Amino acid sequence: MIGLPAFISSETELKRGVTLLEASAGTGKTFALARIFLRLVAEQGLEVGKILTVTFTSAATEELRDRIRSLLVEAYDTLQKDPRDEEDPTFSMLRYLEGVDVNECIRRIRLAIICFDESIINTIHGFCNRVLTENSFETHSLFEVEVDKAADDLTTEGVEEYWRQKFASVHPVIAAAASTQKVKAKDMAKFFNGLPRTQEYEFGFDQHLDGPKVVEALIHNFELLASSWLSDKEEYVDYVSNCIGKNSRAHKNIDRHVIILNKVLLNNEPSPIGIEILGDIRASSLRPKVAFKDRGKPEFANAVENFWLSLERFGTSVRVDCVSYLETKIGMWKAKRGLLSFDDLLSLTAKAVKNSGVDGDVLRGQLRASFDAALIDEFQDTDPVQFDIFRELFAKTNTHWLYLIGDPKQSIYRFRGADLEAYFDFAKKTKAVKYSLDTNYRTVTPLVESVNAFFDQAESPFLHANLPFASVNPNMGGSADKEKIYLEGGHTKPAFIIRELDCGKEKELSAAEARIAIRKDMATEIHRILQDGSIGEQPVRCQDIAVLVRSNHEAREVWEFFRKQKLPAVVFTDLSLFEAPEARELLWVLEGLINSRSEKAIKRALATGLLGMTGKDFQLWQEQSGEWDKWVGRFRDHYDKWCKQGVYVALRELFRETKAISLNLRRPDGERRVTNFLHLAEVLHQANASNPLSPTSLVVWFRTRIEEKDKSSDEYQLRLESQSESIRILTVHKSKGLEYPIVFLPSLSFKGRTKGGIFSYHKPDGKLVVDLSSTADDEAKEKGQVEQEQEDARVLYVGLTRSASRCYIYHAPTKVSQDLGIPAQVRIMHSWSSQDQNSMDEAEGAEVEGVTDAVNSVREASMGWVSSLGEAAEHQIFSANELPPHATCDFLQNTEKDHTLAAETWNKEVKIPSARIVESFSGLSKQVGFDGRDLDGVSNQKSQATDFFGVEESPIFKFPAGANAGNFMHDLFEHLTFSNSSEWETFISDKLKQHQYDSRKWTTTILGMVSKVMSTELHRGFSLQKLEEHDRLEEMEFHFPMVSGFLPDLTNSLPADGILKRYLTRLNEEDFRRIRTDGYLKGLIDLIFRVNGKYYLLDWKSNKLGAQARGFGQQGVEKEMLTHHYVLQYHFYVVALHRFLRSRMMDYSYERNFGGVYYLFVRGMNPGSKNGIFFDLPDPKTIQVLEDFLIPKK
Repeated sequence: MIGLPAFISSETELKRGVTLLEASAGTGKTFALARIFLRLVAEQGLEVGKILTVTFTSAATEELRDRIRSLLVEAYDTLQKDPRDEEDPTFSMLRYLEGVDVNECIRRIRLAIICFDESIINTIHGFCNRVLTENSFETHSLFEVEVDKAADDLTTEGVEEYWRQKFASVHPVIAAAASTQKVKAKDMAKFFNGLPRTQEYEFGFDQHLDGPKVVEALIHNFELLASSWLSDKEEYVDYVSNCIGKNSRAHKNIDRHVIILNKVLLNNEPSPIGIEILGDIRASSLRPKVAFKDRGKPEFANAVENFWLSLERFGTSVRVDCVSYLETKIGMWKAKRGLLSFDDLLSLTAKAVKNSGVDGDVLRGQLRASFDAALIDEFQDTDPVQFDIFRELFAKTNTHWLYLIGDPKQSIYRFRGADLEAYFDFAKKTKAVKYSLDTNYRTVTPLVESVNAFFDQAESPFLHANLPFASVNPNMGGSADKEKIYLEGGHTKPAFIIRELDCGKEKELSAAEARIAIRKDMATEIHRILQDGSIGEQPVRCQDIAVLVRSNHEAREVWEFFRKQKLPAVVFTDLSLFEAPEARELLWVLEGLINSRSEKAIKRALATGLLGMTGKDFQLWQEQSGEWDKWVGRFRDHYDKWCKQGVYVALRELFRETKAISLNLRRPDGERRVTNFLHLAEVLHQANASNPLSPTSLVVWFRTRIEEKDKSSDEYQLRLESQSESIRILTVHKSKGLEYPIVFLPSLSFKGRTKGGIFSYHKPDGKLVVDLSSTADDEAKEKGQVEQEQEDARVLYVGLTRSASRCYIYHAPTKVSQDLGIPAQVRIMHSWSSQDQNSMDEAEGAEVEGVTDAVNSVREASMGWVSSLGEAAEHQIFSANELPPHATCDFLQNTEKDHTLAAETWNKEVKIPSARIVESFSGLSKQVGFDGRDLDGVSNQKSQATDFFGVEESPIFKFPAGANAGNFMHDLFEHLTFSNSSEWETFISDKLKQHQYDSRKWTTTILGMVSKVMSTELHRGFSLQKLEEHDRLEEMEFHFPMVSGFLPDLTNSLPADGILKRYLTRLNEEDFRRIRTDGYLKGLIDLIFRVNGKYYLLDWKSNKLGAQARGFGQQGVEKEMLTHHYVLQYHFYVVALHRFLRSRMMDYSYERNFGGVYYLFVRGMNPGSKNGIFFDLPDPKTIQVLEDFLIPKK
């Protein structure tokens, strides 16, 4: 964009012809496009139906449609009023148009609003589909066709047919060769689907091999190979055993290889595995030790090398032949079945508009008459076929307005066919008038200046002569600077952060180790900014943060890591639903249903995480065969239900009966798992509804989808489990076009790998070449790598420009493989100083596997770069040894006294006993007579509407009891903002709806209860309504080991006057005998809160206690605590919290820092009384004794 004039929406003249707007990130291209549309309507008098607007995705289409419609309405309203000082400049310009009265502008805009449904705002595929269906004669297309997303299925079908025809009865060597990785059917289908579908290309390998001669040569070389093995076997074995490295595959597998080669070559039994291993033992793969460098390679290895070259030629020949076959066959199938792929829409439209015959003339004339203007968004992501369409229709007439809006620096979709060379070629051939959008309005000034400097101080950052970097102007003092500046403690902090991993001088980290270290640091930093940071006046929230990575696989890994660190996160991914582990689990459950006579199949189904049975359950079934018989019967019943009512009904009933949904929701990744299970159930139902299948056939269909990781349908992509209050994790590609306040880029200093061994590059004449890594020469590989590195720089640009307030970029000093090239981030950061650039040049030319420390560390270059930016950027060093926090209890670092936190280290001498069982409190209490019901919602007495004197009780006692009521109460208080009563009514209404209650009936009742709970003083001067968000933590999970048979001895050791002693003495010997678990105790504490430097734990209880207010007095509450084992429960909780605080606070003291336990029976609470409140502060001796009995000693 160097030297390009700025396009000003309110000033630049709208000229007919081709206009190219190059819009850097954040410069408001949608803003500009909408105003061009407005001006074409108001200034030029165009009808909305004659303006074609094309963008990249359906979602972008809807957004653009809304933006344009809103702008038209705003302009119409504004122009009818008197001018204002801060009026949109475009509106002001329309008031004073030369030759067009303002009233005429208003009339045109009003007409556009009325007729807006006639506007053509679509994706390129939608436009092409419209052209084909409305002009069937001129385009020679079918009147009725189906746009088919499942093109891959046709490819698989075609490849299988090709293999049957070509290799069903051939020489054994050919049959074996056709089943290797070189040309295996599955890989051939993947290769074909990876080829450009909408543009012309040529293969970089020989396309004119004589097939019969290639086959003859392969068989001949195999015979020579067999002869060489017979005569040269001992020489080969001696060489491999003594002369090459011990870690080579040939050496490590020598015995196995000899056995296979004897069978293949001596017994003349060629097999795919026998062919595959030859790649490890050919002469070029055998690298001798230094002492044997001058010794010649074995004759057999040389014979293998010749055979391998014949095999590669065979593979090339098969690929070319199969591609030709598939193109013809799939084309015939589509025509016969009335199918078109999305790529076909483009190709057929381009072919039709380029047709030089009469039909082409008619079609071009009709389309040109239909549209006076075309606005093409995201033009950098289009391909040569789309260029052809718009050039033929609008670029050659000089009577149309053709506006192309895009940013070549953001062209990152090569894998989808986007062709940057075609972009430059189009601009050149059409003699487009170029403008730039040169002011970034969405990003704070320090960040804009930092990104400018990042690329501006590098020499040729995008490695392309036609793509220099030009700085954009920040909107100084604009809305971004006023509202989006990142602050800590009220002070502005640097907007651009480089965090470099310090490995120390003694250790060099592998890429895997560096990634883990970065994720640890990233989690720590996110915890910190959530605690200390703000954006403008608003505290940083989880949803303000995005982590951008290279691949879907990495996104999943980061999500898993964050989940373990208790950081709420959600993954935006293109992964197939069938790749999720839940798909395999559900498959096993379905196989258990259809094989209900197989004990193995049913047990495998029950052992899945979905149904959640444990070893304890299996042991019970072994001891009590009747219980197992019940499960067999259940599976048969559900199979019958499947046959009669469908798979969805059968699964729904199975989930309900086994409590699968609630069980899985308790897991840390519960939301993700449940979302996937329910999504899979829907997909199975839809598959069966559209094409009725027997249960067995449906399972086969499901298994095939899993094996192929099918993503042919949008319905097969993973859904989001939740978006609110979660960190966003997504690929850089998926983030394009989006904006986040704070962005972390943890992995752009690592090089991404190319997939499938196929790559492409352009010849000097612009022709696209597709080649194979395994057969391409060095020149072709170098050209492919250059284009890959060019796109890597553009990926980096997209990543750096997603943030509006603050950007973190990580650098890890690891080895960079010469074969993969140097990551753009590393290359650019090193180019900031001439000394580092020289080091880079030396490293790139060195004949080594990796590069030197000059390439690895960017410290000196970045520190110099940072210093040039003043306070806008900062270079920070972090150590690989720094540990992340272990919980989201950020308020532990903000007590009245400035406690220093210290993590408790694991004693390696303590061994974890085998066969441990994780036990929840509810499971433990079942063993002492607790029947497992949700006591939060169950009353021991019949509900009464009035008390003894006939006075009507509070309506809260009419609110239903039961498990759902208990879940509702816990969910309500867990997410309620205690200190903001203005939000309570709406929040309560929403929660009631979520839990399937009538919000109109119960909102007032629940609001009254909440108000009482929040305003009741728990101790002098304190009520929950005064509690701030940063002083509370919900649902803290804990695990700690426990020994069996501890209760009798514990009872004798406790202080005589304590409530725990009284509780335990109520238990009989049978209860003591039942508690024999030797394992781990787990639990969830409803709420931990801090007041005046002390920490309290609180548990919500929704028990009715006889459904009378008098039941909630201190005597009734204490009786409830003892009867339902809550006393034992909260003592376990206290021990867990005590151990947690002690491990985090250097000078922690139970007496000084722990405040006590509250159990709040919320239905009975009332301000001014202690009804419904149970409080206890266990004495330190009790807690110490309990801890000693719970935790095994070394």
